[in-house]
Amino acid sequence: MNETQYYETVYSRFWVNQTRKYGYGIYEKNLVRLVLKSSPERVFEVGIGTGWPIGCAVKKGKEGIVLDGCDISESAVVLARKELDNEEGIWAGDVLSYKGSTLYDVTYCVRASWCISNFYQTVKKMISMTKPGGYIVFDVMDRNSLYCLKARISELKEQYCRFLGIEMDERFGNHYVSIPEMKRFLRANGLSYQCQREREIIHTKDRNHTPKVVFYCRKEK
Repeated sequence: MNETQYYETVYSRFWVNQTRKYGYGIYEKNLVRLVLKSSPERVFEVGIGTGWPIGCAVKKGKEGIVLDGCDISESAVVLARKELDNEEGIWAGDVLSYKGSTLYDVTYCVRASWCISNFYQTVKKMISMTKPGGYIVFDVMDRNSLYCLKARISELKEQYCRFLGIEMDERFGNHYVSIPEMKRFLRANGLSYQCQREREIIHTKDRNHTPKVVFYCRKEK
């Protein structure tokens, strides 16, 4: 089973069932606030999923906003089209395959980057899809957070078990990002940015379960 097949079958079934249980809390509200901060007219969501809760909140947050997006899961896209009432602008596939001419006021990818193995390429694509002076919003998992370090140790244990011939359920690990590397990448691609850690957003001192860092970037004119 390759990564695309995995997300269309195992992950899609899981996410469709979990999406509303996952909730819409302080962290998600902050993401939506950033997407709407510049009062955009047209936005694009990478990894739109079923459209809930982020897409729905963005659409509800500004009257008349056009919300397009894509997701690798065809079954999720079917639900997103209905949820967001957009048959044409929401499509199934990798954003890297986008060849349209539309430039967006804001492009964003939230709660999804850790499922994308080539996320730097994804950010480059988002930059190319954004108007000069527009904004790019995304969150990543900090590779050096305690949460990610523990997860990587667990992955090493699983690899060792497979080496010994002990059967393990097939799955794909999350993809973590070095925050200093991401900052250098953004500067090299002409973006100014602000970033904030998850625990600062939700007001907690917990360092074990708050690996996310949110970036709010502006594409220079």
